[in-house]
Amino acid sequence: MSMGPSISKEALLLLINNNTDSSGEAARINLFSSVLLATTSLFKRSFFWWRQPSTSFFCPIARIRFLELKLKEDNADHHDHYKLHPVNSSPHFPTTRSGNQQGDQSLLDCDQDDICKLPVVHLKYVDDEFECGVCRKSWVSTSYYACLGCKKKFHKQCVESPLEIKHPSHSFHSLRLYSQGMGNKCISCDASIYSDLFYHCTTCELFMHPICAMKSIPFVEDHPKTHPHPLTFFPTQASLVCHICGLIKNLDPTYICVECIFVIHKNCIGFPHVIRISRHQHRLSFTPSLPPGELSCGVCHKLVDNNYGAYSCSKGEAFFAHSKCALNPKVWDGKHLDEVPEEDDIIDDGEPFKRIADGIILHPYHTHNLRLEIIKAFDENKYCRGCSVPIYEGQFYSCMECDFILHESCANAPRMKRHPLRPHPLTLVAATIGPGNNEGIFYCSVCSYYGTGFFYEDKIGDTVFRLDLRCASITEPYQYQGHKHPLFLPLEPSREARCQTCKYQSYDWKINYCIECDYIICFRCATLPYKVRYKHDDHFLTICDGKEAGDEPDWCEICEGKIEEIKEREYHGDQTKELRFYKCDDCCTTLHVECLLGVNIYMKPSGNAIKDYVYFTKYSYESEGTEWIKVRILLNSSLSRPNCTGCNRRCPFPIVFKGFDKKIFCSWDCIGYDTW
Repeated sequence: MSMGPSISKEALLLLINNNTDSSGEAARINLFSSVLLATTSLFKRSFFWWRQPSTSFFCPIARIRFLELKLKEDNADHHDHYKLHPVNSSPHFPTTRSGNQQGDQSLLDCDQDDICKLPVVHLKYVDDEFECGVCRKSWVSTSYYACLGCKKKFHKQCVESPLEIKHPSHSFHSLRLYSQGMGNKCISCDASIYSDLFYHCTTCELFMHPICAMKSIPFVEDHPKTHPHPLTFFPTQASLVCHICGLIKNLDPTYICVECIFVIHKNCIGFPHVIRISRHQHRLSFTPSLPPGELSCGVCHKLVDNNYGAYSCSKGEAFFAHSKCALNPKVWDGKHLDEVPEEDDIIDDGEPFKRIADGIILHPYHTHNLRLEIIKAFDENKYCRGCSVPIYEGQFYSCMECDFILHESCANAPRMKRHPLRPHPLTLVAATIGPGNNEGIFYCSVCSYYGTGFFYEDKIGDTVFRLDLRCASITEPYQYQGHKHPLFLPLEPSREARCQTCKYQSYDWKINYCIECDYIICFRCATLPYKVRYKHDDHFLTICDGKEAGDEPDWCEICEGKIEEIKEREYHGDQTKELRFYKCDDCCTTLHVECLLGVNIYMKPSGNAIKDYVYFTKYSYESEGTEWIKVRILLNSSLSRPNCTGCNRRCPFPIVFKGFDKKIFCSWDCIGYDTW
């Protein structure tokens, strides 16, 4: 049967190469697609002319859709993304309709329109990164495949992944190719698997990305910076401890030096000798041998084995860290400082303000001179413009021309600083309406409070980390006034961690814990003022929790509600059990924290009518998007407390929010419930 005009593969490639300019691979793929589709309209079923010199492969998306089709025909639950399903089709594009395809029906014989029947195109990778259509990773590869049907690019390993493999680091069992089962971790790169294809050992419950599983493992590694002699791959590594990380990793390829009796994991080769981490003020250097005695890791606070290497303070201080802890991305910025001079790593730029005279300064975030004073009488309406907390005692800087004031500690906040919660240096910023912060407010990434004062910021790409001055003041170890032992920041906290004060459960590292007892306090509670003043009491009130409540019931003097009673919040939101309160032992005065300090504790008016405006982002159901709402922050100091437009109750908190149409809101949350 005549198949119409023909075109050779060599002629087609020559045509494509001659008609591709410097615009890159995208133009090449589009041109290829146009020529191929035009040619296949003539050849219909006979499109095997395009077979490359090597074996051709199916589009991996087609393999996944074919599996979903078979599961649907078998009435299997293919919508359960946590259920594992073995892939049922080979990656190889066949030379016949059936024969090397598993199952009763070949992928090529499937009549579904959304399943691609063309082989993927093998192209050379040049410069730009791309996201693989299967593993969703942008790992660099020297070559890749492109599908003319779904218009996606794929890593070579993700396309060529066979149904079953033997991995050198897991030679006891075969790894089978599966689909779905999201949320597991790859045992090679330790990243979460969000891929539609992955390898899995059902016996050992192991998972690997195809690009990790099919990566070649060299027999000899020569890395002079890591070890002076060549390192040889050792396949039976189940009992060997790495001299760098001090761990046994059955699934990390292990290399040895017989001459030195040296063992190292492949992922530990090329480790940095000098680094800086967020948990110590000096640089750390890798030490192959540690001093005798009981040593504790400065990151996880567990014992350090003296028989293996670890990181220690380059200045000679008694600070040590496990290699795996020191190189954790939560505390290390990923920079090798082996050949970087230490002076290039210093961020201290002296005093954060200009000193005009003795006791008089000019702060960069205020236009007038500030004078150092000592508080004489408490005024609840006088609050620090840096941390937005009232001035209770001690020294503070007061403006010589307006009502701007700063705690002495807030005025001395450095322009740049390092913090245990962030591996990168943070820069001091003021929340103002203008370039860089058009909302006039900020959101603390740790305590989750909104604020209007000063904060520290770190931007990396689209990721923004912000820390208010209260959270930034917590260092490690942290001496909290309400606990007798020092507190530390966990690297991997227990999922059952619950704050001692507010009793809420914490699922991340935003807590402080005691290594000597079971005391835990979250950042939201630890940063609350430990001692406060109340206008109707001459003494200081200290913060308490549920354990410190007496047998007799206590009542809040502001809301007249019972302490520790389940009550509805005075603003929109769920019911909550208020366990934090302030108490004066001399006068038996008790106050809920929110009643005294407010819900939006760190949001205060700026003192300037122009800058009092802040912007609120609200979802609009009419336009199905977000819109900006402009409101003013005002002190709630009138004799008659106004009614909140959002919750229809009297506004009990120290501040209120007022819109252009004179609507009043008692909290930031109430603004979003009103129809503007």
